[in-house]
Amino acid sequence: MAVLMILAPYRITRLRLLISAAFLILFIGQCQSQFRPPQVDITPADTVGYSFIQQEANEIQNIAHLNPFFSKLYEQRVQGGQKINIVQIGDSHILGNFLTREVRERLQRAFGDAGRGFLFPYKLAGTNGPKDFLAESNCRWSGASCQRDLDVSTPFGLSGFMIETSNPKGLLTFRLRDTATAETKQFTKVTIFQRKTALDYDLEIRDDISNQKAQLFLENEYARTYYFDRPVSQVTIAADRRTSQQKFFRLDGIDLENELSGVIYHSIGVNGAKFQDFARAKYFAKQIAELQPDLFILSFGTNESQGKTEPAYLYRTMENLVNQLLENAPGALIMLTTPADSYLRGKGFNPNMATTSAVIRKFAQDKGFALWDLFYMSGGENSAISWKTSGLMTSDSVHYTKAGYAVQGKLLYQSLIKGYNAFVLERP
Repeated sequence: MAVLMILAPYRITRLRLLISAAFLILFIGQCQSQFRPPQVDITPADTVGYSFIQQEANEIQNIAHLNPFFSKLYEQRVQGGQKINIVQIGDSHILGNFLTREVRERLQRAFGDAGRGFLFPYKLAGTNGPKDFLAESNCRWSGASCQRDLDVSTPFGLSGFMIETSNPKGLLTFRLRDTATAETKQFTKVTIFQRKTALDYDLEIRDDISNQKAQLFLENEYARTYYFDRPVSQVTIAADRRTSQQKFFRLDGIDLENELSGVIYHSIGVNGAKFQDFARAKYFAKQIAELQPDLFILSFGTNESQGKTEPAYLYRTMENLVNQLLENAPGALIMLTTPADSYLRGKGFNPNMATTSAVIRKFAQDKGFALWDLFYMSGGENSAISWKTSGLMTSDSVHYTKAGYAVQGKLLYQSLIKGYNAFVLERP
């Protein structure tokens, strides 16, 4: 009996310690940003080992333009509570997500994962797309892109694509399941990008696994935002025809977020796209404001270099797109990138690459925007030979292999973290 009386306080104390430890672990998990050092280490896994790439020159020019962005990253790193939206826009190099995935995963490890961000069912539009999610449907869709429509103004929105079906029972399901790793991620917030008219079906947003129906929270003429009560890993968008006037289910894309603090890295690309293709897309910049972007990264130039684009015209197309973006998202910052070298129509040395890169460089300098000069840093003129002999370029000599895009993504991440770390050191 005496032994039990002695052990009882011990057991109570131990239970209290276990409960306290559990709450401490939970607290650290929720507020982990507060316990991280301000600077971020660039590890060997973040570097590349190709001699033709000048890693010492891998620095963002006019880096001071990004100070407000770095300040927000710093606040998230040391205190938490910040959501940072980065939107990288470009051509097929961005569409595949191999480059952007490298940057996204590393930034989210360093600053927190706030969600996958923008998605579009590219396969249903007859094109390639990212492999870290699945999009499935019970019906046929027709699709088009802003690059193929040559009108002065085109009816495209945030993805640069649009799909539609007339099936009144059409279903479209997105699953955040990586086809390569089988990793599944969850989310609670769904934004549907759709310019709804009287001809468009109403929609029901649900998850058939958890038997939840998402509730509409906010809507305007360009997008509608819904919330699930509990986290889900998939979402089904179901057509809901309510009037005889309704004829279509049309979609510009969706955005998936988890309502946590951290980085959301949206990537938007169209095969063959140029600056002007997105500038001509009537609803693109209007819908992009819904993402509340902190930083735009504009990655074009390869397709402009496949022909002899007049420098003055190229400059104007950059100005057109940037002006539209800043008109609709005035608080966002701009960083331009030059393209890595590639062959002219896949057949040999491309003399236009250096000219295009010089125009992008000049535009960034004139406007005071940040610039990541991949063309110069990765070897400059005729460096496509080195990319190809190193197994980093595909047989078409314009696109890169998965390994090649991984190299570019690591380099972009390095440049951002170098700039961020320098900002942290210079803080008062």
